[in-house]
Order: sequence, then C-alpha cells, then structure tokens
Amino acid sequence: MPLNEHPIHFDVDGQRCHGMLHLPSSAGPHPAVLLLHGFTGQRMEPHRLFVLFARLLAEHGIAALRFDFRGSGESEGTFDQMTPSREVEDVVQAYAFLKARPEIDPSRLGLLGLSMGGMVAALSVARPELEFGALALWAPAHPTVWLGPLPMSTPATQVWAAYRSRAERGEAPELSYDPTNNHLDFAGNPVSIGFFEDLLSLEPFEAVTQHRGPALVVHGTADPTVPFQVGETYVRRLQSRGPAELHPIQGGLHTFERLPHQAEAHRVTLEFFARALKGQA
Repeated sequence: MPLNEHPIHFDVDGQRCHGMLHLPSSAGPHPAVLLLHGFTGQRMEPHRLFVLFARLLAEHGIAALRFDFRGSGESEGTFDQMTPSREVEDVVQAYAFLKARPEIDPSRLGLLGLSMGGMVAALSVARPELEFGALALWAPAHPTVWLGPLPMSTPATQVWAAYRSRAERGEAPELSYDPTNNHLDFAGNPVSIGFFEDLLSLEPFEAVTQHRGPALVVHGTADPTVPFQVGETYVRRLQSRGPAELHPIQGGLHTFERLPHQAEAHRVTLEFFARALKGQA
C-alpha cells in the first residue's frame, strides 16, 4: 500500500519550518501525535527512529507530524539562535498547524519528545493554549545534562566559561571554541551563550506537572547521555498529577541504538497512544 505522506511547512516569526505529515489510509478525522526531535537532531532522528515510528502510527490509524525545529534539519534559521524556549514557540505553531488540518481530530492530540525534544515537550504542556491528551517522553533531557557537576544556580557566564575552557584544553573531541564568532562548536553545530542563559531559566520538572492526561516515559537503563534517573524523576513528577508509567529499556542506550531496543520503544509507545487517543485496550 502506498505511503500517505505529505511534505508540509509552517512559519514561526517569519522563518519557515519544514516537516512531514503521515496520515492513515482510512478516512479521518484521525487522532495525531506531534514528534519533537532532540539537540542537534532533525525530524528523522538516528537510524530513522522517527520515520519508522511515524509510519507505524499511521499504519495503526494515528496520524503523525514530525518537523525540524528552526535552525535544524531543513528548516530556516541558524543553530546558534536555538534555545529550548524558542523551540517551544515552534511547538505552538506546529500544534496550530496540526489542529487546523481537516484530516485531524483536534480533540485527540498526543505529544512525543526525544532527549531535548522530551524536555521541550515537558515545557510545552505548561502552555495554556496547548491541549495534548497524551504525553510520551523518550530519554527526556533536563538542564542538568548540560551542567554536569555545576549546580543549577551557576550563572550562565560561568557555565559558558567552563565549556570554553574544556574546549580550549581539548578535553572533549566533539567540542571546540570559535573565537571569531564567540560560539562553541558542538560537533559542527554553533551554540551561543544564549542557549545556556535560557537553559538555566527553565524548570521542566515543574512544567511537566501541568499535563493532566496519561503519560509514558521510555528510557534506556544504560543511557550514557541522559541518566536513567532523569527519566525516573519525570515520572515521579507526572505521577503527582495523573497516571504516568515508566518503561525501562534494559541495557538501552540514548536513542535505543539496537534493533530490539528500538522495536520495544516503538511497541510500548504505540500501545500507549492507541489506548490514550483511540481507547484501545
């Protein structure tokens, strides 16, 4: 059966975001899930993680929209402008785009975020104009992931200086400092001090408690990027307000980089959205 996939775009503050809308082959309107990629990622994600999951959702009667945040993938903007709060504004416009589509049931929308996309999802559910009936987080990040041993109270200038010092000493092969533009080079992605200034102002563990529907957190127990304990904390905060489940991927890495782990994450998340958005047991 041919894939029912449509390149789409929407604008945020004069810059264009590009994405792909996956629709079921059956007649709508359909429930839908909005997919948010991670830091330095894009709408496909590693080993086609988002592509395959969006197609799986569509095969089971749930539409999916995956898009590139501004400054990432094929969207307009530059990466050095990227901040988590700016990405929340992209989510607001993606939500409006999805809600206005005639193929979509606006009363049955879900949100899925991976890594920093999970943190952005947690921040997004606190926005009063966004109404998501179900929330899934895959290895969700937190500001402490970038801070390391530094406390959250550390000024952004000190965090910036610490990263710059590491880069100049060559302690991290993927990190360097560009004195011409005053940017950190994260594996070819320019990051400004504005990213850290924004990061330190955020409280995603608090924001996520504004979500009122069911929630799922899927996290690899061997994640080397975002500690498994971060996922556990998100679940505890979610459970303080409503039903939330933690699904550990035993031995799983950050983006479920083994075929069985990927299949497990896809399966449990599909089952979650089918229950939450379609009422399937």
